[in-house]
Amino acid sequence: MYYLGRTLRHRWFFTRLEGQMTTQHFKFYRSGLGIFATARRTLLGFCLFIGCVTAGAEEPPRVVRTVPENGAQSVDAATAELHFTFDQPMDTKRGYSFVTVGNKSMLPEVAGKPRWISDTTIVLPVKLKPGREYSLGINSERHQNFRGINGLPVVPYPISFRTALSGDVKPLDPEQNRKSLEQLRSVIEEKYSHRDLRGIDWNARFAEFEPRLLDTKTSRQFAILAGQLLGVARDAHIWLDADGDRLAGFRRNVRPNADRELLKRIIPRFRSVNRAVATGRFPDGPAYLVIGSWAQKAARDIEAAAKWIDGLSPDDTLILDIRFNSGGDERLARKIAGRFVDQSVVYASHLNRDASSPSGFSEINKRTLKPIRPGFRGRTVVLMGPVNMSSCEAFLLMMKQAPQCTLMGEKSYGSSGNPKPISLANGVTVFLPSWVALTPDGEPFEGKGISPDVHVEFPDGSEDDPLINAALELLKGDKG
Repeated sequence: MYYLGRTLRHRWFFTRLEGQMTTQHFKFYRSGLGIFATARRTLLGFCLFIGCVTAGAEEPPRVVRTVPENGAQSVDAATAELHFTFDQPMDTKRGYSFVTVGNKSMLPEVAGKPRWISDTTIVLPVKLKPGREYSLGINSERHQNFRGINGLPVVPYPISFRTALSGDVKPLDPEQNRKSLEQLRSVIEEKYSHRDLRGIDWNARFAEFEPRLLDTKTSRQFAILAGQLLGVARDAHIWLDADGDRLAGFRRNVRPNADRELLKRIIPRFRSVNRAVATGRFPDGPAYLVIGSWAQKAARDIEAAAKWIDGLSPDDTLILDIRFNSGGDERLARKIAGRFVDQSVVYASHLNRDASSPSGFSEINKRTLKPIRPGFRGRTVVLMGPVNMSSCEAFLLMMKQAPQCTLMGEKSYGSSGNPKPISLANGVTVFLPSWVALTPDGEPFEGKGISPDVHVEFPDGSEDDPLINAALELLKGDKG
């Protein structure tokens, strides 16, 4: 979740609470007050706020009018402002909270700072595109910074609308959509490796969505609806691409079992090396290393971590913190894990989806980790948690093969898949998991996760990090 707001000194600031952020996912709009940013990639949405006031005992404000109207079709894509009118005077000096409703890709691109044109109406500058469906909301159960002068938060109100097609956009015809729908049905049946995992009645699901999918006018509209159809699988490795936009039908809602700002305060000599790596060192104690991603775009960042590990002495101990890491490229994870083993080891296996096989799957394929010299053999505690998935879970399995390593924390998320693209007739591309990931012993962990060797929870609102404390105690005990 990302918050955007300003401090009491009226400076805009950005606080990252969960998930990952890169500059390509945000557009920034500068004003006299500072920076206004619109999130293009969030787990739940975005919230703009300036503060809160104490609630009174009167009726809460409600939205009574929007421009365009909720549910409007064929809205002019040249519309530059959205208007929201409330039934009573609002606290215009304090706060506002626009939130995503449904898929984050349906959020309009914000083109400027929201402004009040009266004590009951706020205007949000936007930049719309033709032939698209948009949605957003005023307040939510969690974000309630729109408030009346009586201090009460506005009752949450969602709005959705669709812009008209431009003259140069050729709408999809039902036959294109019908062919694409049959292709989608076929690939779910024959290529989706987790088709039967959750006991979904796919025939009923397709029947429910078929009329609306056939009626879509653009590839983006088709992709959004198809994402909703597939979202029932609760699979983080399914997404669709339409006109260059990545659209996901399901977004997991997890928080890391760690606090970045707290770590900066409690880890001695804490230093952010780059966007993915941070280091520290406890006096007369272990070294500390954070690796926040295995993404290919972070390859150089991860190389810096590898060199840092190579610089440790044989007498060092290490706390390796990957609690913020949700995966990326498994090959990059091997470049770190290979430094902790002294011989080749099987760390994982998988079954590829094969509709021609009687079982529906291939033979078991094993994946091997090779040592990277000189390597590090000091006692290591790997801190893990529910954010870890995909290639990061492969990394956890790698580290389980190193006898000097102990995994500590909470169970990982349990999601892998090696997604492959399939092109549909109407220009939409769907990405579907192609394998079932297994432990070295052949046990699937999709939907289950990988358990730590030592279970330690991170309570909400903790003023200290119990995982760091437990890791220090474990490493201290080993030395003693």
